[in-house]
This record gives sequence, C-alpha cells and structure tokens, in this order.
Amino acid sequence: MNIDKTYDYIIYPASLAGVLTAIDLTGKDKNVLLLNFYGFMGGSITESLNCYQNIDENNLNGLTKELFQKIKNAKHGILYRNGNDFIFNPETVKIVLQEELDNSKVNLLFHILPFYLKQNEDYVEVSLTGKEGILHVSGKTIIDASDEYDLLRLQNVKRNLLGVNYNLFLTGLKDVEWQNFELITNFIKLDDNRYWVSLKIPKPEKEFFIENASQKILNQFEEAVQKSGGRIQLVAPQSQKIYEVDKLKISNSVYHIKNKPGKTFNVQEIFKELCALTIGYKSN
Repeated sequence: MNIDKTYDYIIYPASLAGVLTAIDLTGKDKNVLLLNFYGFMGGSITESLNCYQNIDENNLNGLTKELFQKIKNAKHGILYRNGNDFIFNPETVKIVLQEELDNSKVNLLFHILPFYLKQNEDYVEVSLTGKEGILHVSGKTIIDASDEYDLLRLQNVKRNLLGVNYNLFLTGLKDVEWQNFELITNFIKLDDNRYWVSLKIPKPEKEFFIENASQKILNQFEEAVQKSGGRIQLVAPQSQKIYEVDKLKISNSVYHIKNKPGKTFNVQEIFKELCALTIGYKSN
C-alpha cells in the first residue's frame, strides 16, 4: 500500500459491498485502496451482528454468488436457515472476506477513520486519522460503501436516523421468560440451541448518546437473561443504526455505492443489489 500514489478508486469501509466492489474493480485492472475502521471486514454483519439476512439464491450471480456459496459451505457458516432466511456466522463472514482479499490485488489500510474530503480538479484527497496520526490518501473516485453513509456525511449530506437496533447472541437459557423483555424486536433459535436476538433501542435526543443508550438497554436485558439461567455470549462492537439520506451522489468523483436517489441502503438487500451492479461480470 502506497499512500503517495493516486488510486483509481478509494472505497470505505470494508463492508460486504465494499469488499466485493474492490475485488471486482481490481479484476478490471483498476488500482483500488480499501479503507476500514476495524481490523476485520463485513460491515454491519460483523460490526453490529446484523446477521439475519433474507436472500433469494436464484437472484445471485458472479462474485456475489461465489461469496455466498463459500459462506454457506463453510463449517458453521450458516447458523440457521428457513427458506430464504439465514443467520450468518459473523466469524465465517470475516474469514471468507479476508481470504477473498488475500487472493486479490486490493490495497488495504485498516484502523483508520476518514474525517475530511477535499475535491480537487483531477482527484479527491481523503484525510484520515489512525494509530500513525493524520494521513492523506488520494483517489480519482471515492465510493462510500458504508451502511451509515459515513463519507456522504462528511460532505454535509443530511442523514435521517430511522432506528437503532442492538444485536447479540445468547446461550444456556433454561426457560423462555426472557422473551417477555419489551424491547425485543426479533429472536431466532439457532441450530446449536443458541439465540440470535435484536433489541430496539429508543432513539436518544442526540445521536452522540446512541451507544450509551444501547449499553443501558443491554444491562437491563442481561438481567432478564440471567434470571432465565442464560448468558450473553456475544455482543456487537457497536449498535446497528439505520439511516436514510436525500441524495447518494456528491459528484462524479464522490458517491455512495447505492447511487439510486430515494433508495435506502439496507444491508439485508445487499446480495440482491450487488447483483444489480453486475459485480463479477466483465462488460462486452
């Protein structure tokens, strides 16, 4: 990875869409730099444990289909299936995406956070903060592949917070009393007798306090789980925040990966939508 060169594409973050798009572009001889805040990939599937996905396999193609098959065929890759409803193993998603990137020509820069975009005549400069301090990288095209429109926000695009969920895994439950917790929006019993659970977090007055609000609800829920003889086995690094925006394109050089006006980017549609982008196919 060379921070002094101008890349054809800079993509942030290493979400499912971001990784597949980066691999697809490098397969077309483009120089791509993939940025990520965490040291692992997967977007909200791994960062927020948004593991419940509805996928019609008949609509998959190209790299999207290949990736899904690798996740599905991996040992314990799918923790639950009912028709087109799947619960992904977040660890499997991390491993499969890492393997895909290892076999690609994508340049990686992780443990960073973009905080400023400067559009120049022929390129866009992205300012980053990380362990090494402040860094600057340049790209001809900047793609926001985030579930939360992080790069668009840096360009003053207004985000409307639709809702907040907190997702987690439970184990060792002796009864079902915990299911009466009023903020549970969904729970699914997995093939290994664990549960995947999604809690609705009341929106605080200021978004800055979302994680504090989530922790408060989590503490209350943990008490209910313990009374049922169970324990929280796995918690998400962060809450799942669902936004909508009024535009997805800043310019021809800066845009969201789902550059379709009026369309809310929902990760549960990601496989279907990536196919619409013809990921994995070369144009004639």
